[in-house]
Amino acid sequence: MSPTYLLIDQGNSRLKIALATDERLYPTRLYPEPPTSDQLLELIHAYELPAEPLHAIYSSVGEREAPWLAPIKSICQLFVTLDAETTLPLSEIQYDRQCLGVDRIASVVGVAQLTSAPSLIIDIGTAITYDLLLPERRYIGGNISPGPELRLQALHDYTARLPRVPWSGIQSHLDLWNQELGEQTNQAIWLGVARSIVHEIDSYVEGLRKRYPSLEVWITGGYASDFVKWLKYPTFVESNLVERGLRDILQYQAARSCDS
Repeated sequence: MSPTYLLIDQGNSRLKIALATDERLYPTRLYPEPPTSDQLLELIHAYELPAEPLHAIYSSVGEREAPWLAPIKSICQLFVTLDAETTLPLSEIQYDRQCLGVDRIASVVGVAQLTSAPSLIIDIGTAITYDLLLPERRYIGGNISPGPELRLQALHDYTARLPRVPWSGIQSHLDLWNQELGEQTNQAIWLGVARSIVHEIDSYVEGLRKRYPSLEVWITGGYASDFVKWLKYPTFVESNLVERGLRDILQYQAARSCDS
């Protein structure tokens, strides 16, 4: 029987959990508090998926061993904590695994299952990460910069009088995209942050396309849809890249355990 996959992604600001099978990824759910094993079993039954065998993977940008995971481990036939020691379905990794965010590597693995072309993977969330995947599943490394809310917060925190402008707080912000310059301070801050991110992304793509003309661009993360239509180059938007990558890593681990 094909297993049910439980994908647990603990990010900087939210806990996301999704179910999957070999054929399908189910909708990701946000949890304000960690769920119990009974709640997860109810979710599995709601989708009419088998509770056995249940394979789970836990990815966290912070704590590696959360106490609330213990009851969940007890209902799983295979439980993987994604960390620097986890074997990955990549042929090469040019980055210090001890410093590499698990969400970043999950997104890279997710793209590796979708294309064999050179790919720039951009995750726009609390931070913006840029990762380069080359053919034959070679991960070449990447960069990190502040996300939209971090930039807005920094302008407020490190200046004397600039207000804290929320990313979604300006009612006319969709119209602002069509302006080059703001007409008052709130607009100037919002437009400055928004356009700086657009130009940053376009610059990365332009530079890498000189080296890799067939480069594909993949964007994910909570703010991806806010930016994609303003970018200069064609882009694939894949909202569940991390979940897809977690499933692929879990499948790889299950296959290795069967072979050993």
